[in-house]
Amino acid sequence: MVIFELNTGHAVRIALVALAILIVFYLLYRRMKHQQCRAVECNIEQLALLRELLADFQRHRGLSNGLLSGDQSMRDELNTTRQRLDKKAAQAERFVGDQANTWRALLGQWRELRQIEGCELEINLQKHHRIIRETIFLIEDIATELDLSGGRDELRYLACIWDEVVQTAEWSGQARALGTGIAAAHQSSAVQRVRLRFLHQKIQELSSTAFVTLKQGFSGHHELHQCEDAVESFLHCMEQELLNKECPVIEAQHYFNQATRAVNELLALVDTALGDLYRVHGGR
Repeated sequence: MVIFELNTGHAVRIALVALAILIVFYLLYRRMKHQQCRAVECNIEQLALLRELLADFQRHRGLSNGLLSGDQSMRDELNTTRQRLDKKAAQAERFVGDQANTWRALLGQWRELRQIEGCELEINLQKHHRIIRETIFLIEDIATELDLSGGRDELRYLACIWDEVVQTAEWSGQARALGTGIAAAHQSSAVQRVRLRFLHQKIQELSSTAFVTLKQGFSGHHELHQCEDAVESFLHCMEQELLNKECPVIEAQHYFNQATRAVNELLALVDTALGDLYRVHGGR
């Protein structure tokens, strides 16, 4: 009888220890899942801010190139864009983690770039190209750092968004900046036209690839149709108004607006992707 009671007590202690171990592992698992969810949410949050920074860095590039090329009507819009970028840069300062140093470097570039007075035209463009290139690199790094799709078939299109769509938006942004300067000066060199022809080709090639891919699984069908129309119109404008004329007559602001529509519609596809990610991961 005593032996039975001892064995029973021993079994109870083993059971309690096993239960305690299970509880510890469960709590550790819950903590790990919470950390993973928080990391995904943080990356989506960073991508959303980077999308806004990308749009305004590109806008600042186009407006500053137009202003430095002689179109003073762009000054007020440039100042507004600069103020908006300052606010977004302040928001970005709170990010910590693996990409914190890259964020600091990016914001340092912006502080050096924000004032364009007295800057040479080509230097201004190159500085903008550099900060936008670094922004796109950071988008790619954060987008691929974790599996944001969570293995869901409905989000397989995300790779196309971070690659072809973002790159097409940047080629379009470069064409906007270069073309706005040409339109403001009402003249273009052979070198400028060669560069613009290259940009026209890249936009055409990458956008075609993106549209074919997104038609197979993208949730924003209406946004995709609008984007196709905007990009096609912009390519036609480049061809007719700048590439075929040494001395273009199109107003710089009109060309800028035409290009901006294409850039905005491309970035609207990014917004739709971010919306899908917030929906899937329970964000805002």
